[in-house]
Amino acid sequence: MFKQYSYHLAEHLHHSYATPLSYKDQLVTLEQAQTVTLIRQIIKNMNLIIHLTDKDNNVYIGSASEFEKKVEKFFSDINASVELPYNPFNEVFDGVTRLLNTLQTKKLILQWQLKNMMPDREKAELPHLYLNPKTRKVL
Repeated sequence: MFKQYSYHLAEHLHHSYATPLSYKDQLVTLEQAQTVTLIRQIIKNMNLIIHLTDKDNNVYIGSASEFEKKVEKFFSDINASVELPYNPFNEVFDGVTRLLNTLQTKKLILQWQLKNMMPDREKAELPHLYLNPKTRKVL
């Protein structure tokens, strides 16, 4: 049964990926590639940005310079954040790791709690500011 399944899977993959495209499919693919290239050129030449919005799966397309002005206004209005001159990720990650190990050594947390709270260096990241435009509101 395994050999039969393997054979059918190999046939399917060969048919899906190794069989040459028909002439019509080649033309469609070429046209789509040209369309994408044209759209990228327009975006670059007009200095546009494209963002997914936070709701409704809408797309926001706008001037990059206007968006930068709105970002600057946002930061000046809230006056609560600063741009860091360096990436503090390793420093913060190491500090959290040391603190958790200290808590476990002093028996303030159990081993399973340490395991659950210990961050994974590959998955952890610093917070981001996405500034997702809201399409229902005038910015």
